[in-house]
Amino acid sequence: MIDTWTSFRELYAATRRAARGKRRRASVARTLFYLEPTVLELQRRLRAGTWTPGASTNHVIHDGKTRTITVAPFVDRIVHQALCSAIGPLLDRGLIHHTYACRVGLGTHAALRTATAWARTYPWFAHLDVVKFFPTIDHALLLAQLARDIPCPATLEICRLIVVHGSRSIVPVRFHFPGDDLFTPLSRSVGLPIGNLTSQHFANRFLSPIDHRATDRRKIHAYLRYMDDVVLFGTSQAEVEDHTLALQDAFDRQRMRLHPWRVRRTREGVNFVGFRILPEEIRVRRTTVVRALRRLTALSTVHRGSPEQTEALLRSLRATLAHWEHADSYRLRTQLLTKMELLYDPSKPDEDEE
Repeated sequence: MIDTWTSFRELYAATRRAARGKRRRASVARTLFYLEPTVLELQRRLRAGTWTPGASTNHVIHDGKTRTITVAPFVDRIVHQALCSAIGPLLDRGLIHHTYACRVGLGTHAALRTATAWARTYPWFAHLDVVKFFPTIDHALLLAQLARDIPCPATLEICRLIVVHGSRSIVPVRFHFPGDDLFTPLSRSVGLPIGNLTSQHFANRFLSPIDHRATDRRKIHAYLRYMDDVVLFGTSQAEVEDHTLALQDAFDRQRMRLHPWRVRRTREGVNFVGFRILPEEIRVRRTTVVRALRRLTALSTVHRGSPEQTEALLRSLRATLAHWEHADSYRLRTQLLTKMELLYDPSKPDEDEE
């Protein structure tokens, strides 16, 4: 298997994917300039078992809550792209259909459509969210799962290197769980960096046992998960609460702690993947709007007049409007374009009239 995904063709294609939209960055341009020798050297090290991840850099962002985003060196991102193209289908086989994120055709908007259909069918729901998901992922449990899915020892060892090295660039978060003694949390290695492509695939696979407990053992029909956000629906409050208590036990077994939850009526509104699902409409959540406005304002003011940044602003604006189109957001999109002076505002007098 390792000979397949470390072939020159695969690594070359992975380099192109990793460089998409980032060609002007110095490290990327340097690698592309020496593309063939870089790929050949990377292939040699991967096949010889001498490859090790490089030093990552961290960036702290504030988008409602503080997150630390880890950026791996560009050569490491080539490895991540090639590796995920090979192991992605293997990890995907163990996921239920209604597991979303990092899956072709099963992204944010597919999750929204499913949640909307169920919210308008069932009267009760519960929304479960993991506390500090990525910093608490247990390495021993994760590597055991990967060993069941990946038959190639050399590929599995590269996965182990990425998992272990990635935890060095973050601050791990540890909790006590039933059966632990005082020092058990300190004896376990935990945490994956946010920002790596491999982290997204590994994290999605990590919660798969909970999905199967919900759908196979508990027989919950209306259950879906987007990364660490779980929503389940039911016909009665008691039914949803019973299922949720059982799933909380499953999260404990995976050494994951949940935020406080309660069973609610769907007519009150279901907050999921940045939208609020109501009986008659879908709204964009206020926090999502605030983040988008902050990002667009920064692009339009800090780098005013730069052709590259103008193109970046237009790309971001197009992506934002396309995302909001999945909600009943005509007025919101119109207000945004008017505020950015891209639409005529009839409330303002014309210059000729002045």
